[in-house]
Amino acid sequence: MPRMVFRLRLPHGSPPAQTLFLTGDHRGWSSDPEGWTFTAAGELAADLPMGALTGVKVRARHSDGTVTEEGDAWGGRAPAHKVVVSGETVIQLEVAGWQDARAGQGRPARSAPPREAITLAAPWGDQAVRLWWPAGHDTGPLPLLILHDGQNVFDEGPTFAGESWDAAGAAQTLADAGLPCRVAALPVGDDRSRRYVPSPFELNGFVSGADEYADWLKDFLLPQLLVRFGSVPASQVALAGSSFGGLITAYCGLRDPSTYGTLGVFSPAVWPADFAFLRWQQGHRAPQARVWLDMGDHEGSSLASAAETVALAQTLAETLRPQVQEVQFVVGGGHWHDEAAWRARLPGFLHWWLGGLTPVSP
Repeated sequence: MPRMVFRLRLPHGSPPAQTLFLTGDHRGWSSDPEGWTFTAAGELAADLPMGALTGVKVRARHSDGTVTEEGDAWGGRAPAHKVVVSGETVIQLEVAGWQDARAGQGRPARSAPPREAITLAAPWGDQAVRLWWPAGHDTGPLPLLILHDGQNVFDEGPTFAGESWDAAGAAQTLADAGLPCRVAALPVGDDRSRRYVPSPFELNGFVSGADEYADWLKDFLLPQLLVRFGSVPASQVALAGSSFGGLITAYCGLRDPSTYGTLGVFSPAVWPADFAFLRWQQGHRAPQARVWLDMGDHEGSSLASAAETVALAQTLAETLRPQVQEVQFVVGGGHWHDEAAWRARLPGFLHWWLGGLTPVSP
C-alpha cells in the first residue's frame, strides 16, 4: 500500500492539546487516536490502499479526555479534506480553526439566503419552508422547484459543514437569462432517514414515513404554494434532492406521476433494504416526467467502488427510460458525495429543466 505523509498547518494561537490525530471515512470517524497521532512536528505517516477515496479531519484530544474537531475560522464545522490515494505522496492539511461555542456565527455569507421562511403544519409537527424567487416576481405563477434538505440549499448558516447548493445564485443566473423560477426548500432534521427512505431499514428504525411525506407534499404543500403564488401546471413543477433526497424524489415522482413534471435525482442513495427501490421502481411509470439523474465519479470508498456506483446509476437511468418521457444522465467528473458537488451540478439541472419546458398559454 502507498505510504501517505500528512503534514499539519495549524492556525495561529491554536490551544495546546494532549494529542493531535487524524480521523476520517477510512476509520469510521473514530475518536480513538491510537495509531493515528501526529508527531510534535505535525507529521503522520500512514499506509492506505491504492485507489482509496477518503475524507479526513484533524481532531485534538485533551488531557481531560474531551475531543475537539477542526473547524472553520469562525468556530463552525468545516468540510473534510479529500484524499485520493494514487501513490506515495505528501498531503498538506491546512486547519483553518477549531469548532467552539461560536458555531460559525459571524461567518461571511457566500450564498444568498431565502427571501422568506414560513412554517406549515405537517403530520410530524411544524415544517419550515424556505422560499426564494427572483426580483420582480413577488407574486404570479412561475415554474416551481421543490427541494429536499432545505437547510443545505441556500446560505451556508444552517448547513451541516458550511457548504450549500447556492440555489438562489444559480436560479438568479437563469432568471437573468430569461428563465425565472420559484424555489421552495424543505429543511429536515434527525428524522431524515424515516421521511426520505421508502423502505424500512436500520437507520429509520424499520419504520418508513416516506408515504406520509409524499402525501403531504402532494396534498398540502403544493396546493398551498399554488394558491399563494399562482397556479402552474404539473408539467412546470419540479422536485429535486440529493442522496436520500434523490431517492425520495424518484419515489414521489413515480408514485404520483401526475404531480411532478420534472425530477432532479442527484446522487440517489438506492442501497437501503438491499436495494429495494430498484425492485419497486420497475413496476411504476411516469410517462410525462422528465428525469435528471446524476452521480459523481468519486462517490465511494475507492475509485473502484465509485465506478460501480456510477455503473449502477447508469443502469437505473436505462431502466427508467421506457418508464418516463426523458432521462438526462450526467456524471460529475471529480465530484464527491457532498454539497460542493451538488452545487456544481445544480446550474446544469436548472438550465436543462427550465430550457426544456413547453411555454404555457396565459
